[in-house]
Amino acid sequence: MSGIAPTRRRIMVRAAAAALAISGLVSVSPSTAVAETPPEKTDRVIYWNNVLLDAFRQVGGHPGPLTRGGAMLNTALYDVANSISGEGKPYLTDVPEARWRHGSLNSALDYAAYHALEGAYPQLDFGDELAAALALPDSGTRTQKEFGKSLGTKVGNAIVAARANDGANDNTPYVQTDAPGYWRPTAPGAAPAGANWGKVKPWILRSGSQFRPQEPLGFGDRAELLASEAYAKQVDEVRRLGGATSTERTADQTEIARFWANDADGTYKPVGQQYEHAIIIQQSLRPDDSSYRTSKLFALLSIGLADAAISVWESKYHTNLWRPATAINLADTDGNDLTVADPNWKPLSANAAGVHFSPSFPSYSSGHSGIAAAWAGILRSYYGTDKIRFTGTTDDPNAVGVTRSFTSLTQAAQEKADSRLYAGVHFRMDNDAALAQGYRIADYVYANALK
Repeated sequence: MSGIAPTRRRIMVRAAAAALAISGLVSVSPSTAVAETPPEKTDRVIYWNNVLLDAFRQVGGHPGPLTRGGAMLNTALYDVANSISGEGKPYLTDVPEARWRHGSLNSALDYAAYHALEGAYPQLDFGDELAAALALPDSGTRTQKEFGKSLGTKVGNAIVAARANDGANDNTPYVQTDAPGYWRPTAPGAAPAGANWGKVKPWILRSGSQFRPQEPLGFGDRAELLASEAYAKQVDEVRRLGGATSTERTADQTEIARFWANDADGTYKPVGQQYEHAIIIQQSLRPDDSSYRTSKLFALLSIGLADAAISVWESKYHTNLWRPATAINLADTDGNDLTVADPNWKPLSANAAGVHFSPSFPSYSSGHSGIAAAWAGILRSYYGTDKIRFTGTTDDPNAVGVTRSFTSLTQAAQEKADSRLYAGVHFRMDNDAALAQGYRIADYVYANALK
């Protein structure tokens, strides 16, 4: 598309995203589709969520802005579909004059998505994706499509306006504490990522601290934590299983660590993996659902993931616990005779160039784990079962072509949590706390959103 400012990068949907790798899922009775809004050959909700994954690949960074963009996209899509179907409670915007104007649906979804994503990621250009969406099969008349354009623009712009002052741009400087047990960057010059994200306005939660977990291992005093036998066991476990040169980690555990990582920019990131796995499941269980049903699923999921990111990042910078690499490198400063310093220890976690690293934010609680639990919790409530079989994929450069199969949602979430121990970037206590945190968030979101 001509006339685009050179600083704005185009998003291109990968053809592979349409070829979803799905394996025999558990039989779940499909929901009743809305008769007046039969799905077109290409579901716009799935189309635009694949566009979202490519945006993640270009934007990179920590989960906060990614989950925010996902929630902006999917609440806008839901509000459009709901305005037309009139079936449920809107997240933000209801347009009564849109009722039963089903010929306008696809156009409205396309324009809502376009404006929501443009607002979420102004550095990117979604014009090509909009043009491609508008060229997809659509039985609406010109008049219906024009109304859809107006409806989608109104709804998309409304969600952008509602999030304009939500705290996502808070750049209050982070003040580092260099005392033992407190987080400091593990790489020279690395900036703390998302230091203020826990203060972002939640989507459904009352506050970022609503589901803050207890202090690590129940110790309110950091010196007491570091001196405890329980802490020493946590350090020893990650030292043995998570090190770059570990001889105790199995080949399967190494694959697990790499499959779930997606830490490197250029991948769809840990959040994108949850979206892709949700698409795989939805397209297998209920591929013929109406756009209303599909948009409701992805709106609930996106709200859950966005609030999980806010909650976990509030926990991280409230607790400010150091990463395993720092704990092991500086174990001679922790006051615990049961820990042994190894200044050369590095985590298995590595980028495509083989450089070992820990993410640049505090350890407790775990982002991967909390987001995975929120994902599993929302999906099991939506489908009414945890026992969903699926085969998941990954974007990680160290696990190209790897797939892993699961018999339940909670199994997948637990494995993602365990992966952070095997990658050497989290203690088990980080993962356990975040799993509980994420499930509580999912239950709260499902009980209170769109109701």
